[in-house]
Amino acid sequence: MRRGYKWVDRELAAMEPESDWERMISLYVGHRIPEFGLAMMIYPGTMRMMQSSMTAATLAHTSKLETRPHRRFQDGNDFLTAWMVDGLSSEAGRKAAARLNRIHRAVDHNTPHLPGNFDDVDDFVYPLVLLATFGDRLQTSLGLPGTSEAMKIAWHRWAQTLFRLLDRESGSLSDEAFPEDWNAMTEFAAKFDARPYEPTQAGHRVAVAMMDFFAERWFPAPLRAFGRDITRYLAGERVCRLHRIGWLSPRRERVVRLFLKSAFRAHRLLPDHRTPLPERLRRTRRTPAQLREVDRIAARRAREL
Repeated sequence: MRRGYKWVDRELAAMEPESDWERMISLYVGHRIPEFGLAMMIYPGTMRMMQSSMTAATLAHTSKLETRPHRRFQDGNDFLTAWMVDGLSSEAGRKAAARLNRIHRAVDHNTPHLPGNFDDVDDFVYPLVLLATFGDRLQTSLGLPGTSEAMKIAWHRWAQTLFRLLDRESGSLSDEAFPEDWNAMTEFAAKFDARPYEPTQAGHRVAVAMMDFFAERWFPAPLRAFGRDITRYLAGERVCRLHRIGWLSPRRERVVRLFLKSAFRAHRLLPDHRTPLPERLRRTRRTPAQLREVDRIAARRAREL
């Protein structure tokens, strides 16, 4: 039985990242990350992923983020926990990768007007780099300590391995190049973000839907404007201006930064979870009937906009 208040660090310190990276990611995500942490990865991260007009158009075409946001969030949780907690070598992890490949093929088949929308290798590298570097990027932006060197190795190996399980339109990614280490990943992300992107109506519409859902899912009505500000901060100023969803005034940015820094510091003082993340997520999981009802309401709101 695991004992102690902060037991995760002790177990991680005994592992070798080159060989134990899968266990390290599983332990860290499974017993350190709250559900709110997954939300901060999924929604602002997706806003960054759809900087290119092609990606924005594809997401707008599926309309899932606008009309079925609760199902989209639950599906996103399922993918991440299968890959991060169950592990990429597990049956659940490999089934999740195969399922994503099937989804991409179906969307590609149904969007002949968007040829090649799942064929650019960089569009597969970038989301995985964002997921792997999210915690470090956010904490260092707040002036807090970032990811340890051992966890950087583990996150790189995780992202690289998942990349090789995915398919693009023209075939498997198993033989394609992926950034060779942590520093190469961060350099790739910086160059990807620096490309010249053009604002699109599709990007604006989907970004607004994601920002609104994040705020409504996690904040009571009086604080939803603050929830939208958190989404903006996590997405970044350049992305927010691209999608035309506004940026924060200096005062509001200071408030968001103070909130996030306080949340991280409080989290460092709390005991590590003994209940794994997937089990914690099951406690709040909606049934198919509940998802249909909440997404029916979301779809009606989307049509009214």
